[in-house]
Parts: sequence; structure tokens; C-alpha cells
Amino acid sequence: MASGDESVQGEEVIFKKKLKKLEQYRGRGTELISVYIPHDADRSGVMGQLSEEVSQSSNIKSPTTRKNVGGALRKILSFLKQIDFKIPLNGIVVFAGNISEVEGRTDIRLFTVKPIKELRTKRYWCDSTFHLEPLKEMVKPSNAYGLITIDKSEATIAILVGKHYDILGHFTSGVAGKMRAGGQSAARFERLREEAEQEFYKRISGKVNTAFLPYGEKLQGLIVGGPGMTKTFFLEKDLIDYRMKDKVLATIDTGYTDESGIRELVQKSETVLKDTDLMKEKAIMSKFFEQLAKDALATYGEKEVMKALELGQVEKILVSEAIEWYVYHVKKKAGGEERYIIDKANTFDENEFKGEDQIEIVEELEFIDYIIEKAASTSAKVEIVSVETPEGEQFFKGFGGLGAMLRYKI
Repeated sequence: MASGDESVQGEEVIFKKKLKKLEQYRGRGTELISVYIPHDADRSGVMGQLSEEVSQSSNIKSPTTRKNVGGALRKILSFLKQIDFKIPLNGIVVFAGNISEVEGRTDIRLFTVKPIKELRTKRYWCDSTFHLEPLKEMVKPSNAYGLITIDKSEATIAILVGKHYDILGHFTSGVAGKMRAGGQSAARFERLREEAEQEFYKRISGKVNTAFLPYGEKLQGLIVGGPGMTKTFFLEKDLIDYRMKDKVLATIDTGYTDESGIRELVQKSETVLKDTDLMKEKAIMSKFFEQLAKDALATYGEKEVMKALELGQVEKILVSEAIEWYVYHVKKKAGGEERYIIDKANTFDENEFKGEDQIEIVEELEFIDYIIEKAASTSAKVEIVSVETPEGEQFFKGFGGLGAMLRYKI
């Protein structure tokens, strides 16, 4: 396995994508199997239980379900033998079953998930869905930053988590402009404006408290932006919860206070947010684009990156989390020759391999998982690039989502 922050980052991305994918599958009857295997699980105990389940499956009344459950169990047994029961430190969860949506057609597939936290119990389920709840409990939100833009007429509240910010609310004040209605004295008009402003600050403070307090210690700080002095007046009112007062990291001038103001606030907070995943990604992608423009130490595209990886040229692989490629670890039934097939179009069908070329799928991998393993063999690092930043979106749409920073160029 690769080590370091890039490995953890990659594993979390793969973990979430796999859960989302597995959640979509439905079995025809109770024929989807989930097996949770801790790192220290007894080999003979696990294999014995699965072999016993194979025997018990012969008692299933429905011939189709009986065939599918037996086939899925044998696939799991074959996989565990193939990896020689070498279980990752956090354990492993193996899923198998008939996922075909066409009645009468069998498509028994096997998936593996490496938990991002340690598995402590050994479990077995056979149901119409894969059992994912213990894995879902492992997914926790990252550290967060609160973003506020405000002036006298409107305010926007957003939360930055990882590389992505979400708009939590946009509010208008109803505070009158400086031109007063006919018949109103200047003093009365100004008093009404001040009361409306005070009410607006109070309302926004309530929204801020409601939005950010649930994050507790995960809230690393608040950044407040907007034109002029309104942001300063807002904070001086002491209306936001005292637990967040000390978390105000900066006040920054922005030209707008709607969503574009939030975007501007993030862009101008580079120094404050320098340790966040968002800014780290921006810096990496800027360096990548700069090297490409110089025709220097960067390349992109599957063919080019894989060749550079084989030659040991790659210092860091950049792979977009939006890539939906799958890699099939297959074994020839005649002779046992093994290889990996990259399926970019999601059109892989093992039934197309016939005769002497007939194959058995050992494991189906996310491409990101596969590339992390490949990178580890040459000590190359891996950076998972989001599509939440303009740079990340450009990388995926314009460069196919796969690139590399090189150690040297041939």
C-alpha cells in the first residue's frame, strides 16, 4: 500500500464512492452477501463458516436464488484464497452477489472495501441489499470553516469542508436606502434605518449560530467578508455565540455579498486557508499547469502517465475523483495467467472471453485504488483532485482527469 497523506486521502475518496455504488444494487431475493473480516480474524474460522454457508445454500428452495448464493459464496472463497488471506490492517469487507437487473440473467460480481477505520467484529449477512451501515458510520465530516459575507442589504452564509463550500443561506435585509420617503424627517428616517439594520444583524447572527454551532470543535474558524465597514459593525454587535467569537480568523474586503462574494472571499483567503485541502489542491494544480505550459516536468493522459509510471519517472500522480473507470483483475481459466483490464467505458463483459481465452474475475477495483497500488511500487505519490475547484474541473474536462508530475524527462 502507498503511505502518507495521499494514501489516506485516496482511500477516503474510494471508500465513499464504493459505498455510494454498492448502495444502488438490489438482489432478486436474499442473494447479496456481505462479509466483514477484521485484520486478526482466524483464517480457518472464516473459511469454515463460508464453506458451511455453501453447504447450507443447497437448502434454498428457489433454484435461481440457490444458484446465485452458492456462486457468490464460492467467488468470495476464491478471492480470499487468491490473496492468501492477507487482510489489510483495518480489515476488509467483501461483497458478492447477482447484480443483474435483467430477470433470468446472472451477473455475479465481487467487490471489496477497505475500511477507513478498524473493523472490530466479524459479521456475515445475506440479504436483498448489501449491508453498509457499519461502514457508513465511519464517514465523518472533515474540519470546517464558516464563511460569511455581509453588507447592509444582504448576507450569505457558507461552510467550507475539505475542497468544497456549500451555501447555507442567502438573506436580504429590507433596510431602506439613503433616500427617504416624502414627509419623513431626517432624524426619524435615520432611526428607522438603524433599527432595521440592528434587526438584520440580529437575524443573521441567529442564522450563523444555527448553521455553525453543530460543527462544534470541527469548526476551525470564521472568515467574514463584505464591502466597507458593515462586516466590522456586525462583529462588534456581539450577537453571534460567544463560542465562535474567538474563531474569527479574518475580515476581508469583497465587492459582493451573494454567492459570488463567497467565491471572492475564498480566493482572497489564501493565506488564512493555506493549510486547507482546498488551497493545497489549488497550489498543486497551478504547478501542474505551469509545467505543462513549459513542456517541462508534467504529462497527462492514460497512455502517457502509465508509461511514465512504468519507467519510474513519476514523482506524483494526479487523478480526478470524477474518473469512473474500473479495473478488473482477471485470471485465465486455462493456465491461470493473470492480468489487469482497465475499463474506461464501463462496457466490460467477462462473457466475451471464450474458449482458451475464458477468464474469471478475481477482483473489481476502482481505478483510483488501482493507481495507488501501482504508484506505491515506484514510491510515487498520489494526489486525488476534486472537481470542486475551477482548477480541478479544468483538469477533468480538459485533460481527462489523469496527469503526472515527473522526476525527470527523457
